[in-house]
Amino acid sequence: MIRSIFFALLGMAIIPLYAQEQKWQLNTQKSEIIYAANHLLHPWKGVNKNARGVLVVNPESMQLKEIAVLALVRDFDSNNEGRDAHALEVLEALSYPEVRFYSNLIENQEDALLVHGVLDFHGVKKNTSIVVRQKNKDDQLVLSGTFEIKPSLFEVPLPSFMMVKMDDALTFEFNLEFTP
Repeated sequence: MIRSIFFALLGMAIIPLYAQEQKWQLNTQKSEIIYAANHLLHPWKGVNKNARGVLVVNPESMQLKEIAVLALVRDFDSNNEGRDAHALEVLEALSYPEVRFYSNLIENQEDALLVHGVLDFHGVKKNTSIVVRQKNKDDQLVLSGTFEIKPSLFEVPLPSFMMVKMDDALTFEFNLEFTP
């Protein structure tokens, strides 16, 4: 009798722990990551619509617990095959094919989230904090925002055109839709 009460209480204590968190998957059909770069002669953008990711969410509060996003370097398309081929060379895409971001430290702020994580790009891992807007609608959770990195901090040599290097800045804009 005491044994069955003990297991019943243990089950009631453990089950809510598992029910409190859900894994939501990134919907690649409705998500994109865009980078913007600049050279003295012209700016350009590249779009990746094939990112993958997972989000751990408390379904009751819709509070984010963890996020992991992966994008393949080869999936960024600037609508210029020559530029994209050169980017794959400069970024050493055969050696470093993925860009990854992972966070398990997400702070709620007044109208946004501050996501502290690790950005793994070109084989270099850097702590990065990103301001993220969160929209909840039906069975969707949309995260959007922008952030900037310096390629030189990730040991990426800056390509040049007409003997002028590109700016040492890449601005990323993302719109990521997750579903349970």
